[in-house]
Amino acid sequence: MVLMEIDGVYSNPKSAYPQVVLKERGGPAYLPIVIGRFEAAAIAAALAQRPAVRPISYDIAHTILELVGGRLLRIEITELHEGTYYAMVHLQAADGSITTLDSRPSDAIALALRQGAGIYAAAAVLREAGFVRPAPEPPQEPDAGPGEVAAAGEVLADPAGTGPPPDPMAALERRLEQAVAEELYEEAARLRDEISRLRPPPA
Repeated sequence: MVLMEIDGVYSNPKSAYPQVVLKERGGPAYLPIVIGRFEAAAIAAALAQRPAVRPISYDIAHTILELVGGRLLRIEITELHEGTYYAMVHLQAADGSITTLDSRPSDAIALALRQGAGIYAAAAVLREAGFVRPAPEPPQEPDAGPGEVAAAGEVLADPAGTGPPPDPMAALERRLEQAVAEELYEEAARLRDEISRLRPPPA
């Protein structure tokens, strides 16, 4: 698992749905996850340490954990399957016992921020759906090897150093599958148009 932090919550003028973007702590990898507007607002409020006028579900869950002597140890983005991200939350009860629960990533992140818990992502998920932001005006070597940012370069170069960087077109297609699976049709249409623009015409 790779320790992550929140880079930010971003809106997209071409989509009705925002993204939370995770960044590898001390590393170059970014992981964007399309989320709902309510979840985005809950994450943004926690980042800004801005309490809601009335407690929302994540605030209540945080308070309940404190009252019963429990705590959230960590959350993990564990899998990307058919365009849908999966997460697990690791809870510790007052007696020290640990329970692991299935969760949506957006819910897990919103609660982790309130609990001060670590956020992790599986290296396989980063390789499949992450990307690296190019450094400003990087020197371009003609034969960039694994782990370097190539000229095409926004797709993640294997953060674990176990293989070559994935295909940019394949990454877009996986994001399209995720948007369709989550019924984010405006985002899916935008991604479809981007894929069509980038795909070379038949010979």
